[in-house]
Amino acid sequence: MATLIAHSNEASTAAFAQHLANTLGEQRGVTTAVTSLARASRYVDTVEAVVVVAPAEDAAFHREARVFMAAHHAELANTSLFIAGLGTRPQPTKYQLQAMDAFGPRDTAYFRTDALDESAVSSWVNTINTRGAA
Repeated sequence: MATLIAHSNEASTAAFAQHLANTLGEQRGVTTAVTSLARASRYVDTVEAVVVVAPAEDAAFHREARVFMAAHHAELANTSLFIAGLGTRPQPTKYQLQAMDAFGPRDTAYFRTDALDESAVSSWVNTINTRGAA
């Protein structure tokens, strides 16, 4: 089985999603499929883990990401869900964290796009692998 990495349409999230997929493949040998949230629906039933990558700029996280997770709530209950928020603030807001946690992910992470910490990415890849990516 594979891990789906679904991202929003922003260039920074697409680039981070691909970077995450490359890191999962290189460090852990995880097979990944990287696609936009709009196209991810066709893959949800065929993977064991889903990583949602979206900007953490809206007051309650990213609307398209929340809509995707709400629409696939039943399917995501049978997979390992991970959520990554991207932004330029030092940390996400309380409301953004609550919005991400509302979907019951195995783990959430926040990465700064203006100062990407590779050791944090590596650490999260280990977390994803340990908690359910295949």
